[in-house]
Amino acid sequence: MIRPITLLLASFVLLGVHESSAQIRSSPRGSVSQTIDGTTIHVDYGRPALRGRDIMFGGQVHWGHIWTPGADDATTLEIDSDVLIDSVEVPEGKYSVWFDVQPDDWTLVLNPEWDLFHLPEPEVTDDMIQIPVTPDTTAPRLEVLTFDFPAHEPLATTLRFRWVNTVVQMRIDVPSRLQLHVTEGEVAPYTGVFHTKVLETAYSPDTYEYDMTFKYEKDAFWAAMQWGPAPADSTSAPADSTGSAADSSSSMPNEMDMQLLPRVEQIFYPVFFEDGQIVASADFFFEFLMGEDGRAESFELRTPDDELWMRGRRIDE
Repeated sequence: MIRPITLLLASFVLLGVHESSAQIRSSPRGSVSQTIDGTTIHVDYGRPALRGRDIMFGGQVHWGHIWTPGADDATTLEIDSDVLIDSVEVPEGKYSVWFDVQPDDWTLVLNPEWDLFHLPEPEVTDDMIQIPVTPDTTAPRLEVLTFDFPAHEPLATTLRFRWVNTVVQMRIDVPSRLQLHVTEGEVAPYTGVFHTKVLETAYSPDTYEYDMTFKYEKDAFWAAMQWGPAPADSTSAPADSTGSAADSSSSMPNEMDMQLLPRVEQIFYPVFFEDGQIVASADFFFEFLMGEDGRAESFELRTPDDELWMRGRRIDE
């Protein structure tokens, strides 16, 4: 007589259910991704929980241990562009992630051999990227190991590891895909003075007119924009070509040189700088309309909703 348990086991074999796929992981896998200016950063990791354990670092994870921040298969980091992690160059690729855990400062170790189990711990070799990091051990207690991206900038993000009361934050800088520099010949058809009418929109509660100058300077294309009607005494000082206001008493100067970056032919969009770094790129855009002589004879500035905000017509010869 064939026992029921034998039939059950046979059915598992026939269905192709293997022991490894039938297991329930005590530490489920998790993943998190962030895309910054076209560069995607992806982390895949096991998520162990404390389950009543009080001392993890310096206890179960002993000092000097080369430890993957996760469980089971090694945690992996995958990036599709060359980046900087805490100012250290990291080439495009996929890596297993390890920490050299010490009582004070730790070291992030990125191993090009990524398809690994968490044991045995790897021997650190010269082909691995080593990045000093400083853990914060005063954070609120967290039960489940977590990676996230708590902050980002136009060309950078922060990858954060958290578990127990320990936090490690790593800044990741990505390469800009923006064409920051142009030649004088590329923008010559668009330079000049345009009499501009500003329409009432959500971006400007007032309607006003002024002469906007487009110029080539410092290997870049600039628009001298005026934010709001000119004051009656006209004492507001214009900003310089870095976007820094001459009058620091105002958060937004009445006039400001704004750099325009090419998107497609005849269309440019502005970017904002702070301390020489891009802090934002605007979603509105300038579209130039060309005359028979090959020079722009007018332009329109449209909002992200394609609402007309400003229009200008060339007044210089």
